[in-house]
Amino acid sequence: MWVGGAIVALTCAAAVGTSAAQTASLTPRAGAKPAAVTVANDEFAIANAHVSEHAAAAAEKPSRAATPLKIANPSPSVIGSWAPAIKDKSGVIGISSVLLSTGKVLLWGPHSVAAGGAYEIQTMASLFDPATGKTKRVDPPEDANVFCGGATILGDGTVLAVGGLDPYFGWSSIGNPVVVLFDPITETWSEAPPMIDGRWYPTVTELADGSAVIVGGRNKLHKPNYNVEHIGPLPSTTPQVVAQYKLDYQQGLYPNQFLLPTGQVFTFAGNRTDYLDPSTWRINKGPVPLAPQFNYPNAVVLPITPGGHIQMVVYGGKNKFAGTTTSVSSKIDLSAATPTFTALRPMPQPRTNMNSVLLPDGTILVVGGNQVDQFTTPTLQSLLYNPANDTWTPLASQTLRRGYHSTAILLADGRVLSAGDNGPVPGGRNNLEIYSPPYMFQGTRPAITAAPATARFKRSAGTKITKSTAVNISVKTNVAVSKAVLISPGATTHATNMHQRMVELASVPLASGTGLTATIPADGTVPPGPYMLFVLDSNNTPSVASWVMVS
Repeated sequence: MWVGGAIVALTCAAAVGTSAAQTASLTPRAGAKPAAVTVANDEFAIANAHVSEHAAAAAEKPSRAATPLKIANPSPSVIGSWAPAIKDKSGVIGISSVLLSTGKVLLWGPHSVAAGGAYEIQTMASLFDPATGKTKRVDPPEDANVFCGGATILGDGTVLAVGGLDPYFGWSSIGNPVVVLFDPITETWSEAPPMIDGRWYPTVTELADGSAVIVGGRNKLHKPNYNVEHIGPLPSTTPQVVAQYKLDYQQGLYPNQFLLPTGQVFTFAGNRTDYLDPSTWRINKGPVPLAPQFNYPNAVVLPITPGGHIQMVVYGGKNKFAGTTTSVSSKIDLSAATPTFTALRPMPQPRTNMNSVLLPDGTILVVGGNQVDQFTTPTLQSLLYNPANDTWTPLASQTLRRGYHSTAILLADGRVLSAGDNGPVPGGRNNLEIYSPPYMFQGTRPAITAAPATARFKRSAGTKITKSTAVNISVKTNVAVSKAVLISPGATTHATNMHQRMVELASVPLASGTGLTATIPADGTVPPGPYMLFVLDSNNTPSVASWVMVS
């Protein structure tokens, strides 16, 4: 396995090229698993709120991009640079993107399959290699439709994908109970035992022991799935219902979840927050957010500092009641005795459907998004948020729109991959864009010359595990460096990154002056799995990452 909350509208007609006038009897083809319900309806006329939004999004016309913010200095050393788009010739639209421990990126999206006069929705996937710019198809098993599902990375580096659209009912938001695994080494999928019920728009989060918890989504009856299910750790892959979590119609769609150093999971779901305790599976209410932010705000945990200090910022999305895109931004200190939300400087433009990427220098890159509906008034210009001084800085602009159904993730060399958006032209679709942040144009970057490929916590002897000890690793570099950070590979879809995590390690310089000894804490701050290890010099310029497996 190892090397080195929102309601939205799907733009399915654009993705599949199916006419809104087309009618299909969505019954299983011969030999396929039976469907839970019978649906015979136009794909845009099914009587539920989601499909109504479907139709509205499909009817959107290409619109003029938002006016870019003024830039005083257009140098790449200040605003970075977007490279020309790379076409994924396999045809896959990166509506989900996961960085693998091999450095490649797993992308997937939907396509329709004709079946006896009807059509079904299946998943098509590809692997993109940033080193060569090439892609290849790696589709999951038939009927394992994980489009509109969730994904994370388990403790051994395996990708876990859960839920999605039931393949037999078109775009009607019927949840699929499927569970599949992707092996980054063999580059193959395998199907695991399914969940208890279907899930469309679920969130899956890795826990401190390398297992995973699944919440949210809608079930096979198009109702909220209140089950909290637990998978693993491997080799156990059978989901078990461990609690009930009654998130409402909107709150339960891709709620944002974050593992805290305490082992608890913090959830931000539009207009509420909660704490889930995996040791008891009890759920307790958290503080109330400043604004009811739905329809793809970005919630990001800031770099966790030595000692486990953890804060989260949230910005953008839509106001649930006003129905308008917002620029509201706030922060919560999750390490405080009584955590509360406080206001931050608003985004310079209202945005929804954007993606946020933690960069190794501790800043946040905001990619894409739009100001109206799912694609209207796109924001091609990227932004940089600096949490140290609460400032927003305009950066270089993309060529292609990256609105609804777009993704963005950090690569191991410090660049950022932007994919997806299956809306009308000029949507990004199966064209990939790579952004080089300003730190790639500010002189020589430090380089890691030697670092361990693995870091293993030592646990106390005996039948009952009572204690783990931190791990010290020695990192040699070509120049003097000031700090080291671990960043987990991203796993994102629908503006929700389910595996983004950055931890600053306590460190001391090596006697040689070129390198450091870094300490990986054993308090749950760093759950097991593959991480990108970056070192930074005194100018906060990061190296290319070295992969380390924490176990």
